Amino acid sequence: MQNEDAPSHGDRTLIEHFPNGVLVLFDSDLHYRIVGPETLPFSQQKAAEMVGKHVDDIFPDETVAVLEPNLRATIAGGTRSFDIEYQDRIHHIETRSVRVGNEPYGILVTQDVTEVRQTAAALVTKNERLDQFASMVSHDLQNPLAIAVGELEQYRETGEDIHLDGIEDALVRVEDLIVDLTALAQTNSSSETRKSVSLPAVAREAWEYIDIRSASLETEDCTIQGDRSQLQALFENLFRNAVGHGGADVTVRVGPIGSGFYVEDTGKGIPQAKREQVFEHGFTTGYSGNGVGLTIVNRIATDHEFEATLMESQEGGARFEFQ
Repeated sequence: MQNEDAPSHGDRTLIEHFPNGVLVLFDSDLHYRIVGPETLPFSQQKAAEMVGKHVDDIFPDETVAVLEPNLRATIAGGTRSFDIEYQDRIHHIETRSVRVGNEPYGILVTQDVTEVRQTAAALVTKNERLDQFASMVSHDLQNPLAIAVGELEQYRETGEDIHLDGIEDALVRVEDLIVDLTALAQTNSSSETRKSVSLPAVAREAWEYIDIRSASLETEDCTIQGDRSQLQALFENLFRNAVGHGGADVTVRVGPIGSGFYVEDTGKGIPQAKREQVFEHGFTTGYSGNGVGLTIVNRIATDHEFEATLMESQEGGARFEFQ
């Protein structure tokens, strides 16, 4: 570039054919002096409309708040590499300081990386889920299996039937963990599979699949659009959590609230200091829980576009709201 008004033929060719992005020369006052290509690939805006304008005149305040300090740091002699959101797209920006004559300038290169970043975010989510599976397989499943093997060895040595009871308990535990793992793997239900679902009906089906001891279930009429199988898994985990924490005689209630529903119990509840942690994988407050049940609950809720919140019932028990 020979100056801010008359780039060389080679520079102009680069500007006009810059791949999938925008190339800008800006001055120390943060005015755009050269912009290319002629029609910007992201917004289809004409480059000529941006030349000579200050960044304040081109972008909204929230974009300028990120862009301006980086451009000033570039003018001061630095380089910058950062992402910025603009018009619902993610743009990656690289800057470098240059001198034109004796004046400081900056070069800015930007490319649309929306799909790349979204793919990376999806990969992170998949890796997190894989880590959860791995922790269950390597730790949670091994514990009851080890107990079963130990009880089997004791039975072979002693012939005492009490060790068979220990094996049975351990295998029931394995079965519960496999159910949890399957539910964790099968979330992300498609909206195409969602139908009108009666929550009392699904709740009562889920109630039949857990050891309720002397607990009782109360329901109010409530219908939502959802995946019946996944909602049943949600209730099973919440009910198992309620009976495990609340005791044999706990009462569990399911009913409508606002644009969603709630599940609450009359048990001991969860201390407020721990409520933000309960949906984290591996977090457990005892009763031999494996720390994955509420992770499943939260994921199913998210897949159904509900936000799960843990509160306190009138009796001091746990109250989960989904709205």
